[in-house]
Amino acid sequence: IREVRLGLAADVGTLQRFPKLVGFGSRVRELCLTADDFGADDAFKIGFVSRISNNENGDLIDVANDICRRIIRNSPVAVTVTKASLNYSRDHTVAEGLGHVALQNSSSLMSEDLVKSFMMSGGGGGGADVQFAPMPSHSRL
Repeated sequence: IREVRLGLAADVGTLQRFPKLVGFGSRVRELCLTADDFGADDAFKIGFVSRISNNENGDLIDVANDICRRIIRNSPVAVTVTKASLNYSRDHTVAEGLGHVALQNSSSLMSEDLVKSFMMSGGGGGGADVQFAPMPSHSRL
């Protein structure tokens, strides 16, 4: 966040988005006001990244692939709705976020993913892997 070194306040959304991602703590204010560099350890401490990889022997790709595998085990509908709700809730009140997720979840009831996820989780006695229907592509209205 270098703009203060140039005599300007950051004006492309950094000051608006960065604190919403990691919180309005004193370290965020310090970074914005001083234009200091910050590395991986600092990014991890303030929650800007979820983990640090030293990329020894391809560790970074393995870690990323593991996260991807864990995500794709879940219902694509539920993953999409969860992502949309997280993004929406970042910029809205808790009450608005709850209304948003309720509306989004109502669409999930129209898919077979809820039943399949319940069966996969062991709630239906199975716990076996299931195949979810692919997500339809979004309309380009």
